Amino acid sequence: MKPEECYICNNVNLKEHMPDKNTRADDYTWQAFLNGNESAFTQLYNQYAKNLFSYGKKFNIDDQLVDDAVQEVFVDLFLKRKKLAGGIKDLKAYLFVSLKNNLLKKIEKKKRLPTLGLDNFSNLNFNIEYDPQENIISSEDQKETNERLSEAIGQLSKKQKEIIYLKFEEELDYPELAQVLQIGVESARKQIYRAMKSLRKSLDYKDLNTLIAFFIKKS
Repeated sequence: MKPEECYICNNVNLKEHMPDKNTRADDYTWQAFLNGNESAFTQLYNQYAKNLFSYGKKFNIDDQLVDDAVQEVFVDLFLKRKKLAGGIKDLKAYLFVSLKNNLLKKIEKKKRLPTLGLDNFSNLNFNIEYDPQENIISSEDQKETNERLSEAIGQLSKKQKEIIYLKFEEELDYPELAQVLQIGVESARKQIYRAMKSLRKSLDYKDLNTLIAFFIKKS
């Protein structure tokens, strides 16, 4: 999915308004969007769409289903922008939660399942794959190390894989993790600790550092 494929981004025709001068730089784009700035909406889409698509794919869901869900999340954001003004404290976390909600509805409809709810999203697989050919170690003499890294990831639970991915690759802080996973902040801390503890049992210091480098390769 390419940014230019967002049909709302390419068809909005809003008047531009400048946000207050005291608005923090980090919030500038969001405030501009809420004030009707067309280019700000496109910028938000470009900033988050790829991440949302990558996250959705980790649940082993059909790519087209994920792509549709991402599109609908931004359409919904655009249509409800006036209602959302002041109601969203963390946009990235909000978008991730919105994507999960959208995907659940699509899955329930497609498979005619009863309503699952976000707390049951763990019923879906979450897959993180270590691919040495495109990451840290690629030489043939490191085959054993590659196998240890892949095995260590495979031993994590679905919840651990998801929270590790969100923490290290998406760089969510603990309050954001709590919001996306529908848990408390302290619970998020404990889950990260347990996931890392599990990895430390399977890997030595060098291998663990290599794995962390893999997780944060996009940061």
